[in-house]
Amino acid sequence: MVLKLGLLIVTFGCIALLSLAYLHFKSLCPHSVPTHLTDLDSLLNLLHEWERQGETEADSQSVSRVADELATAIAIARTAQTAPPPFLSSRGLYSTCNQLATEQAAIRALSLAGTQCHLAWHTEYWGDTVVWGSAHHAGSAAECCAACSSHQLAAARGGLDKGPNSTTCNVWVYCGDAERCGSHYQECWLKHLAKLPPPPQPGANSIWTSGVVYPGDEWLQPYDSMKTLMMHFTTGDVVVELLPDLAPRSVHEIRRLGAILEGGACDGCKLYRVETNFLVQGVIFHPGGYVGTTRLPNPQQKKVMERGLVCWAGCGGGPDFFVNLIDQSGFGDCHLCWGLIRDMALMDAIVKLPTKPKTNPNDMTFLTQELHFNITLS
Repeated sequence: MVLKLGLLIVTFGCIALLSLAYLHFKSLCPHSVPTHLTDLDSLLNLLHEWERQGETEADSQSVSRVADELATAIAIARTAQTAPPPFLSSRGLYSTCNQLATEQAAIRALSLAGTQCHLAWHTEYWGDTVVWGSAHHAGSAAECCAACSSHQLAAARGGLDKGPNSTTCNVWVYCGDAERCGSHYQECWLKHLAKLPPPPQPGANSIWTSGVVYPGDEWLQPYDSMKTLMMHFTTGDVVVELLPDLAPRSVHEIRRLGAILEGGACDGCKLYRVETNFLVQGVIFHPGGYVGTTRLPNPQQKKVMERGLVCWAGCGGGPDFFVNLIDQSGFGDCHLCWGLIRDMALMDAIVKLPTKPKTNPNDMTFLTQELHFNITLS
């Protein structure tokens, strides 16, 4: 019993230290990272064993409360391990939060330009080195990622030793904390892995930041199985069933935009026009995500355009689109249809919203207030 009491005191001490550490981590921007949790995991397992073997219900409940507090503290610490790197130094945080924000903005800019960096903080990916970091320095993780992408392009144009058949970079590793990296500071290693994605890496507090640059559109493969586009309005959500059989290229580009946004705000996604018993019209547009595709080459479209079909407006292939409100056959084969809305309740309500005055009865009808929406894939 004395041993149990002693261990309980130690446990409370650990919880107190973890709580204080958490408050300290929370005051930083971004969070610092605790490194060793396995000993606390073992202690938690021991507490659960005591809980099962308690001589009385009161004993079990007391141990259970301690175990719950410890489990919460461990979970908080593990959450911190997945946060972006602290980049602490004697001069304070990584030039305050602004430098990290700049880094993240640069990564975002690369994403919009078509280079996906797929970052893994606190991680060193292995692979065959194609450019040695000891003699290859970059000013930021974003610059190192861009270098990896540029290495692929150099091979494609024949600029490497074996031309298009050269082994190219698909994994990059960068060290950006001057104090922790020491002589490795700003080293940018370009590597090649025969099989992507990289396997999970042990440890969670490496000095390195790593990423993957997939060739072409390989990074979009996980999104190929996503069959629906969700339009998120302030008044509710609309589920659009994607139709790759009718518009494979359009669906591919819509998936690309959804992947780039990753649930973030779509800058130019909005509805702006309504016509009773005809259509609701809008646009899907965001910097770096240009979803428009030409009518051909694509399969022949349906002879009767059914209610709920989502199609590109005009024959230009987007980014303006419309939602068809009734079954009709007057559109011909010009409009490329890439989605279907089965529950039209929200669209039917949108048609009834206030509209701007028209000079002539035959003028198009525009909403008084445009309706912005965000998109996600599922």
